[in-house]
Amino acid sequence: MKHFPLWLLTGVVLIVAGGLATHFFGQFGSLHLRNHVTADTFVLENGTEVSLPFSVRLEEFKIDYYPETTQPKGYSSRLTLLPDNEEKVISMNHILKRQGYRFLQADYDQDLEGSILMVCHDPWGIGITYAGYLLLLVAMAGYFLRKESVFRTAIRELPAIPRGLKYALLTLAILLLAGCFYLICRKLLFEPLMPVLRSPMLWIHVLIIVTSYALLALVAVNGIVGLVLRSRDKSARLQNISLVALHPAVFLLATGIIVGAVWANISWGRYWSWDPKETWALITFLVYAVGLHSRQLKLLQHPRVFHGFCLLAFLFVLITWFGVNLILGGMHSYA
Repeated sequence: MKHFPLWLLTGVVLIVAGGLATHFFGQFGSLHLRNHVTADTFVLENGTEVSLPFSVRLEEFKIDYYPETTQPKGYSSRLTLLPDNEEKVISMNHILKRQGYRFLQADYDQDLEGSILMVCHDPWGIGITYAGYLLLLVAMAGYFLRKESVFRTAIRELPAIPRGLKYALLTLAILLLAGCFYLICRKLLFEPLMPVLRSPMLWIHVLIIVTSYALLALVAVNGIVGLVLRSRDKSARLQNISLVALHPAVFLLATGIIVGAVWANISWGRYWSWDPKETWALITFLVYAVGLHSRQLKLLQHPRVFHGFCLLAFLFVLITWFGVNLILGGMHSYA
């Protein structure tokens, strides 16, 4: 892609512009419905009551449970939209769209006679932000096709790797991926999932992020070996290998963040909420983005400094994956 920097910058600008449009023009609130009661207003987060261009009546709220457990499998609300008398059912990850408004299943009354819906009205922000996401993904994919890119250059400069080291790195990469996938799949396949997690987006998001983290783990292990080696020449070889692995890892991390943002918009009504997991994923991405410019930064051109940077940067991955869950919590505390 000849104009990669321009496409990348335009994508970032659109994402920021979309966020500003959401902030200034979007409306976010809640609608509390009781069985067979009609409502035509919802309450914004600041307490202001806003009128809807139509009315909504709750006919039934329902909870489905996993067999022989009290673990909820899903929540759903059966609604009637007036004056058209059109009946709709919404549930987690299955939203209702009407006249620019989106209704999401958020909570319910303990007596199961009422439902709480999240209401989102964002006429400009979502479209602008999604356009930025798409442009950013296209720019990142095109980067790997550029002959003059650092990634392609690093591949061409890869030295002949000894067969033993090549097999060792390949085995390590397979073990890291297999271990990560085992931990994730054990939870996804054999443990009851929360209703919000019952979405095809879960597998897409998790597979992308886990692959990225496994590659970053490989770079970190490579960094340990590079720091232990006394030979600067061998350490430089490992630096080149790490640089090759670092590019798809960081680009996959960015893709995973974007997919997660789209999924959050479907499930929670907002593509970004500064949740601790989201925030630390963004911090991790920005830290590793510095490593992608190691050939332009004089300090990181030194092999041992580069390996030390990659090793320290992996601490941000550990914080994002484990530390947030154990200490900070948030909406992603189950992940």
